[in-house]
Amino acid sequence: MISPLSDKSVQLVKCKTALSKSGLGDVDYALNPYRGCSHGCLYCYAPDVTRCEKGEEWGSWVEAKTNISRMLKKEIDSVGEEVIGLATVTDPYLRAEERLGLTRACLEVIAGSKASLMLMTKSPLILRDIDLIRQMKKVEVCVTITTLDVKAASFFEPNVVEPIKRVELLHAINDAGIATDVMISPFLSTTDEPIKELKEMIRRISVIGCKSFTIDRLKLRPIGIKRIDSLLKNNPLHAASIKEIAFRSENLNLAKVIESLRQDEEFKRLKITAPRIDSSLF
Repeated sequence: MISPLSDKSVQLVKCKTALSKSGLGDVDYALNPYRGCSHGCLYCYAPDVTRCEKGEEWGSWVEAKTNISRMLKKEIDSVGEEVIGLATVTDPYLRAEERLGLTRACLEVIAGSKASLMLMTKSPLILRDIDLIRQMKKVEVCVTITTLDVKAASFFEPNVVEPIKRVELLHAINDAGIATDVMISPFLSTTDEPIKELKEMIRRISVIGCKSFTIDRLKLRPIGIKRIDSLLKNNPLHAASIKEIAFRSENLNLAKVIESLRQDEEFKRLKITAPRIDSSLF
């Protein structure tokens, strides 16, 4: 049941289909209960690739597809055991989800099917639905952590819980017996020793039971660049450090970083992938 919303930034809409074929290598179908986003992450590719007319306001509006679970019921049998990516563009656990429950309604449909699930989020709200996720025949939950630096995270991911909360979230999901993948994507390097920084980050996260990591470097798109420049004009004191983080992260020699991880005995027990380099390095 859809609860009424007083938040004018959220618009209730209808969708014609629930699933779409995915271009991602490990996902067969994309499922996005929401369009737009309230996270406002500055590195997000979505406003560019979705050709959204509201792109430069990304983070300030959301469209909620109120009938998506009903459409999913009609389409789910055709999926078989293939993988549904929830969600490939917009986090399925935005603030609006707490009241609308569209993602939970979709999970109820998937739980009653043979489909596999890859769920991607940055929000602890997912813990509300652990009961359904544990019913899935094959499931992996991916949580994005770009940096452990609170200040950098608060600038690049303004409306997302701080990194330590996401580490705690991964801990809780692992404790529930659900497979996880830590998406260090993009990796935001805040020091002049990115390899050392990344190793320490992986070390701190792996001790809670995480064994799978996906790593990618920052690649800002035109709208992201405009949004960063606009914010820095109003916050000149931090402009130099933010630009340095962005420059270092975009120009990271990812191949060198991954090779260093490959050669380190400490990390050989982990599954570490880098989509831009090789999806099966380990």
